[in-house]
Amino acid sequence: MRNRDGFASDHARHGSPARAVGAAAAWRSALAAAILAALSASPALGWSDRTHTLIAQEAVERLPEPLRGLLSDEGRLKRLQESATAPDLRSKRGLPQYSPGEKPKHYLDIDAITDEAQPFAKFPRDRAAAEKQFGPEAFTLHGSVPWAAAGALDALADAMTGGRTDDIFRAAGDLAHYAADVHMPFHSTKNHDGQLTGNNGLHRAIEIGLVHRYLDSYYRAEIRKDRYDLPLVEDPTGRLFDWLIAACARQKPILEAETAARTKANYNPAQHTDDLDNPESERAKPYYAALKQELEARGSPEAAAMREASGHVAELLYTAWVRAGKPLALTPAPPEPAEQPVSPQLWLALLAAGMVLVLLWPRRRPSR
Repeated sequence: MRNRDGFASDHARHGSPARAVGAAAAWRSALAAAILAALSASPALGWSDRTHTLIAQEAVERLPEPLRGLLSDEGRLKRLQESATAPDLRSKRGLPQYSPGEKPKHYLDIDAITDEAQPFAKFPRDRAAAEKQFGPEAFTLHGSVPWAAAGALDALADAMTGGRTDDIFRAAGDLAHYAADVHMPFHSTKNHDGQLTGNNGLHRAIEIGLVHRYLDSYYRAEIRKDRYDLPLVEDPTGRLFDWLIAACARQKPILEAETAARTKANYNPAQHTDDLDNPESERAKPYYAALKQELEARGSPEAAAMREASGHVAELLYTAWVRAGKPLALTPAPPEPAEQPVSPQLWLALLAAGMVLVLLWPRRRPSR
């Protein structure tokens, strides 16, 4: 977006001082409105870094042994968590990790592609079929997260099979990230920031403002509920679409809760982004307290999304490990050096050397 501050200042220099002040104020208001519109028009990222690391940690704790032991020690868990936040860095322009094709891998605004209503039963789960029906550009524009997660699972199974440790952590981090984003309710809709329903700023309020305030007191306990024995995921792409559509159903109660909270607190999170990472902000406290209360009254759909994301990430990690043959180590032991057979040429050389020694060996003369 172009920065129009300079243009506004030049414009303000013309005319009377009073008119200049009025013009500058008008431009500032217009600029603020334009920035808000730009923020709401661009797809937001999925869960915050804190949420992704929490989901990855809970996913590891849900794994069966010996797989859990391969990933749960402090160093490896930290490496997995760092890898699980890396895809967001690859999606941000200006960072050295930036990759132009990364951003669409984090969402699928399915209702921007099709007019079909939930549960989108006719929407093709196969990417080639979907591109044939809607065109490949639809998924560059509106996202491809289920297929990104399925691709990361394939990459992880392949890396585990080959024992390539660096590739294992990169693929496991991608899988944890994309599969978690599948569960973010506003990563499956064109109303990704509530901008179509008067809930501008909702996305970051849920993923950052709310979670950062109640991470330790609420969400850590919430996502640990309902642990279960992990099944093998036979059709990962199909299941990822199932989870995405389940996330769609959580949009309505979250929108209702956020509308009630902003009405109670007379607060618009889109106008106070500096409050997101400041749990001590007195201005924001009534809003976030009301938002948490309203969400709890509706069954805490955002916490349920995080909990299911943790369980389903664990299922996919487990499935990749089973596909790889259940390796017992992330790095295979170096192979024992094989005994080299003696070649015929070496035998001939040894025989020739022996004959020379026999011929040249000094002989004793017989005594008289």
